[in-house]
Amino acid sequence: MFRVLLPILFIFSYSISQTRYLDEVFDEVTKTEDIIYGNAPDLPFLFLFEWNTENVDLDMDIYEPTGDTLTNRPVIIFIHSGAFFSGYNEVDDVVALSITSAKRGYVAVSMNYRLGINILSSYSGERAVYRGVQDASAVVRYLREFYQDYGIDYENIFIWGTSAGSFIGLHLAFVEDDERLLSTYGSDEDPDLGCIDCEGNDYIHNSKPKAVISCWGALVDLDMIDQENNIPTIMFHGTLDPVVLFNSGYPFTGIITLPIVYGSNLIHERLNELHIQNALYFEEGQLHEYWGTLNGNWFGGPNEYYYQILDNSYAHLFTLLQSYQIGDVNTDGNVGIADILLIYDFIHGNLQLLGIQYSLADYDSNGIVNSLDANILINTILNFN
Repeated sequence: MFRVLLPILFIFSYSISQTRYLDEVFDEVTKTEDIIYGNAPDLPFLFLFEWNTENVDLDMDIYEPTGDTLTNRPVIIFIHSGAFFSGYNEVDDVVALSITSAKRGYVAVSMNYRLGINILSSYSGERAVYRGVQDASAVVRYLREFYQDYGIDYENIFIWGTSAGSFIGLHLAFVEDDERLLSTYGSDEDPDLGCIDCEGNDYIHNSKPKAVISCWGALVDLDMIDQENNIPTIMFHGTLDPVVLFNSGYPFTGIITLPIVYGSNLIHERLNELHIQNALYFEEGQLHEYWGTLNGNWFGGPNEYYYQILDNSYAHLFTLLQSYQIGDVNTDGNVGIADILLIYDFIHGNLQLLGIQYSLADYDSNGIVNSLDANILINTILNFN
């Protein structure tokens, strides 16, 4: 009787109430545009070398839930796509994400960052990523400097990137100054780009995010991920992505002058190897931006994948905000037999796990809840005892 009632009561309690940070609990959003977060040297549209830069203001838009009375709200920084060549902070997907995040109770930030890449040069590509990392660092430090002014939580700042934006988020999370690529130090024609926190503004704060959500992103070096980089990471990727490969290879359909990059599957393996909390959701046979966009603009979307990505992402962020333990499927504060029964009920089709439950039940963080998760959880419980 207990086994039957527990999942029914749990689902009923969720169905009769909307939960902040999981559901859209606000009807309206207030947008403040063109907030200057920094100033940095920018490249002309066409360039050979980087000595002829011009300092420009860097800006962002902030979306807040209208009428919200909380003053300690988590933040999601959205970073747009565009291959470091195009795009801006008002393309369709990051605007939609910012609005739905604010309606869920987050403060959403859609940032612009410096563009400029010569796709015939791996050197230029690496420097383009690094400039984006510096700009994201400047946004995080700006928000932590003025957290009281914006009513945000100093500690809970997340980054959500798509394509090039995911490159920026992942590298900000995992790269330290002593791991800078040689190209970022420049040459006779190109200046030293400086340390990660040395550009944009002078605010001195930790620039690492609390967690990263990466949609079809990659890293240029897996060894950049160290044990000390204990930053939870949620990744989404199509297995046939030709632009940013699921495993590894040259990006943008094999332009071999760009550096080899390492996609979500290999990042997932590296994070698992170091026991860093992460989850990988992959879609067999899907390509780049498979939620329905082309360079961030809707192209036959948003589709069902978009809404799946939303549910999974907000569920993971909710677990971080509430400090839920992986395996605590019924969120009662304990990992035990009741959690295992819920997983088996789901496997046998007797129960639908909600987004938050699904993320907690996915014990091996592979995006799939199956008997392996239950077996790992059983062994974990036995070891606890």
